[in-house]
Amino acid sequence: MMKWRSVFVLLLVLLAAVQGVNAQSSAGDIAYGLSVNGTLTNDVLFQLWRFEAHAGDNLRVGMQASGGLAPLIGILDSGGDLVAASPDGAVDAGVTVTYTIPADGVYTLVATRVGRDQGTTTGSYVLSLALVNPPTPGSNAREVTFRCGTAEIASALKIVLDSSLVVEGVNYRINVYGLDGFQTTVHITSDLEITNYCRRGNDHTGGDYIVLPGETPVIIDEALQANTFELDIEQPEVLGDVNIVIGSEDAAAGRYLAVITGLSIDAPGEQDFVQFEVGPLAAQADVLVYAVAVDAANSRLDPYVRLYPNDTGCDDAGRRGCEDVPSIAGAGLRLADEFSLMGDRFDAGVRLRRDDLERQLVEIGSFSGNTSGEYALVIIGTLPPRT
Repeated sequence: MMKWRSVFVLLLVLLAAVQGVNAQSSAGDIAYGLSVNGTLTNDVLFQLWRFEAHAGDNLRVGMQASGGLAPLIGILDSGGDLVAASPDGAVDAGVTVTYTIPADGVYTLVATRVGRDQGTTTGSYVLSLALVNPPTPGSNAREVTFRCGTAEIASALKIVLDSSLVVEGVNYRINVYGLDGFQTTVHITSDLEITNYCRRGNDHTGGDYIVLPGETPVIIDEALQANTFELDIEQPEVLGDVNIVIGSEDAAAGRYLAVITGLSIDAPGEQDFVQFEVGPLAAQADVLVYAVAVDAANSRLDPYVRLYPNDTGCDDAGRRGCEDVPSIAGAGLRLADEFSLMGDRFDAGVRLRRDDLERQLVEIGSFSGNTSGEYALVIIGTLPPRT
C-alpha cells in the first residue's frame, strides 16, 4: 500500500514537471448510484472524480476497461492521502475496491492504468460508485431505502430478471411512469459488478400515452416527465441476472405503471419465472403483475400466469376464475416513438401477496401449453403515505 502511494506521489511530481502531459487538473463529480465515463491516453494517465461521503458509508467502486486499457483504482481521503486501491486489472477487465468511510468529507476516486507512468495501456473506462450499506428500515413501516446521487429513495418494488430470460439479440426495454405524486427513480444493477445505474426523470417520454385498467388515459407532458423513466438495456446476455428497483424520492406517495419488454415464451410448454420483492411500505397495498402478449410476427402467445407455488394461476385477467385481478383489456401504453402495447381480454395477471416481504415468484407460460411468442410485463403498484 505504501509503495503504491509513493509511486502515485512520484507520478504527480513527474506529471507536473513534464511539459505537454495533460493529467486532469480538476476533479469531476460523481455520487453514489452513478457511473461516469473516461478515456486514458499516454498524455492523460489518470482522471480524478470527487464525491461527498459520510462516516460509516460502506462503498464499492468498480472500473470496467475497454479499448486495451488495464484498469486500476485509487481512493484519496479529504487530505489527498491514498487510503485504498484495487488490485491491478488485466487488459479490458473490470476491477473493484471497497472501503468504509471513517469521517465525513469529500473524497476522490483516481481512475488510472496499471503501471501508472510506467504503464503502456490506453483506452476507455466506466467508473461506478455504489453505497453498499445494508438496507435501513424506516421508523414506521420498516421502509427500505436506497440512495441515488444525494437523494434518498423509498423502494417500492424489486424485479429480478435472471439470465435464463434473455432472448438472444433482443434488448430489454424498461418504462416506468409515476402517477399521483410518485417520484419515479429506478436503480439497475446486475451480476456484472460494474452495472450501477440510477436515474429520476426522462426527457424522451413526452407524448407517451398510458392507460391504467378502467381509468382515463394520461398523456405525458413536460411536467409529468420528471416522474418517468425509460431505458434500453443492450446485450443483456452479458449482464447475468438484472435487478431493477423502482422507488419514489423522499417516499412520496402515489402509483406507478412499469412495462418491461424483450421477453418471450420461445416454445409451447416453456415457462419463465420472474422474481419480485415488494418494499415494506408498498407491501401494504396491491401490486398487480400482468403478462401481455406483444403484437409481433409469428407471435401467438395466449399468456398464463401463476404466483408460485400455491396459486392456481390465471389465464384471462378479470374472468374465468381471475375475477380478483382487474382486466387489462384496453390498458397499457403507446409511446411517442409509435411502439404500442395495449392489453386485451386474453392477457393474464396476478396480485402479489400483501405484507409479504419475501421474494415472490411469478410463473409465466401459455394457456394449455400450446402457444408461444413475445410478451411484456406490465406492473401496477402503489406506495402508500408514511404514517
